[in-house]
Amino acid sequence: MPCGLGARDTLRLEVCYPLHGNDIGPDTDAISAGLGWVCALDKEFTGSGDLRRIKEAGPERRLAAFVMTDPGIPRQGMPILDGEEPVGMVTSGSHSPMLERGIGMGYVPTSLAQPGTELTVDVRGRPRRAGVVKKPIYSREERNG
Repeated sequence: MPCGLGARDTLRLEVCYPLHGNDIGPDTDAISAGLGWVCALDKEFTGSGDLRRIKEAGPERRLAAFVMTDPGIPRQGMPILDGEEPVGMVTSGSHSPMLERGIGMGYVPTSLAQPGTELTVDVRGRPRRAGVVKKPIYSREERNG
């Protein structure tokens, strides 16, 4: 029976809750991470000007959720490829017990972050296909509906 930090990590990944130190941190911004909704951009705070500019111009990259279509478990730090070209990195990845396949999140160029886009994850030197999906990755209502 899953328990402890591994279970917590799988659950938060299935619903796309970002983890500080993996998916968000000092080198990421709220707009690219999909967390702009928690920023009161009509108010002044440290970094508000930068966030307004990023939102207006559109972020260069986005935190995308994906499901593996090939066998393989994505892990933090694995390269995300567009064809054979590295375009991003897995920030969080695991096996989803609910979907019975590998799932993950990672930053990719905005043009590749749309649901339905096919990506490739370099899983220990082997290219494995994955598909970008709408967040959350798992929803009981959608699965049972």
